[in-house]
Amino acid sequence: MKLKEITQVFDVSNVSEAYHGSIDITDLKDELGTKGHVLVVRGDKAYVDVLGDNAHLANPKFWLYENLINSPRVQEQLKGNPNHKLFDGVGFSSLEALGYHAKRLGRKAVVVMAHEHVPDDKVFERYDMEVIHGDKPAEEGYVEKQREVLSQRDDLIPLHQALYGAQALAPIGNAVANRLEELCIIPDETFWSMASGSNLYGIGNKIKSRFHSKTVLVEPKKGRTVDPSLDLSNPEEVKSFAKRKLRDYSLDDWNRINPGIFPLHVKHPNRYLLINWLYKGYTGIDSTVGISSSEVNKIQKRLRRLSPEYDWTKTTALTMVPAIEAANRGKNVLVMSYGKNRENKSRDITFIDQIPWILRNETPFQKVAASIMLAGYLAAASYASWDIIFQNIPAFNGSAVVDKDEKTWVSRLADMDNLH
Repeated sequence: MKLKEITQVFDVSNVSEAYHGSIDITDLKDELGTKGHVLVVRGDKAYVDVLGDNAHLANPKFWLYENLINSPRVQEQLKGNPNHKLFDGVGFSSLEALGYHAKRLGRKAVVVMAHEHVPDDKVFERYDMEVIHGDKPAEEGYVEKQREVLSQRDDLIPLHQALYGAQALAPIGNAVANRLEELCIIPDETFWSMASGSNLYGIGNKIKSRFHSKTVLVEPKKGRTVDPSLDLSNPEEVKSFAKRKLRDYSLDDWNRINPGIFPLHVKHPNRYLLINWLYKGYTGIDSTVGISSSEVNKIQKRLRRLSPEYDWTKTTALTMVPAIEAANRGKNVLVMSYGKNRENKSRDITFIDQIPWILRNETPFQKVAASIMLAGYLAAASYASWDIIFQNIPAFNGSAVVDKDEKTWVSRLADMDNLH
């Protein structure tokens, strides 16, 4: 695919169709007591009427794969290859949605998942599915493994949600915009998390073009893929940023500490998005914000106390943090519910919640507390024997004490502070 074709795929302005299925929008203004409206597009109710006992699995990817599979591109391949399997790279939500739609068509699904994501055994009871994991970490291994599988197998129909997802969700965006007009509510800002970017670009861009709303990308403070210092209004800066990220998509320096908000990338945006940004110098994002894991957990618990109906994923809670803050200031805001909260399995990764609170180094208070603890450590060390404490010749690098093999617990303070 040529560069220009990729940029055309992310341009959803030519999609006029509105989704005809059920799409619910919940306004939490009264329950939260905010000045502005807090509109939640209920992605957690997508296909809920047909999922039966599996209604808790509902998420926006069910809409995405319905429209993606119904596209002329995929329909042609389905007709020409009656025995081929459906293939894509997926996170936990896409895993369920693709599995469901493949089963509906009587097809097997073959998927690639990040090395760290481990599907529940019940997935294989629900669907005829083959799961292949990346060898290298997170998005680096995820991308490489998809490339490898597609180069070695000729029995697959690639769906490429990371590329075509925005087009597939644009009809949902039109339907949401129509519903907002019926409600006579204009959102000032919309808040999105981003992995493939399909919700942000497919739904968010439709709302932006209809109401001139601001689009806000929300990421974990420890795991941002877009540099917070990047001037999103400067095309040359955007192009330079995209070029740097495309040139080095490795995760060699990742220490495997993660906020546990899946399936967000840990360091790099979707490669197709980067190519789009490189070509156009425009992201369609007005601002970005980083949120700590403690803030996410706090909002998730608050929503759960309001109603079991609002026990949503951490990605949903992530976007709700700045959205509620904006609504408290009188803004009308919109977020997507990315599904109901579920515990997913993982491996070879340390969640930031598992690290002692004082060592997380996320919030200003934690950083001050860590500095005080470090000062206490140094003070205590000054009273000890030089031969006992300093026989390995430790050095102070401005952030932490580091010994010669860089394995002391204090050295991890510096490691965590370098996470982006």
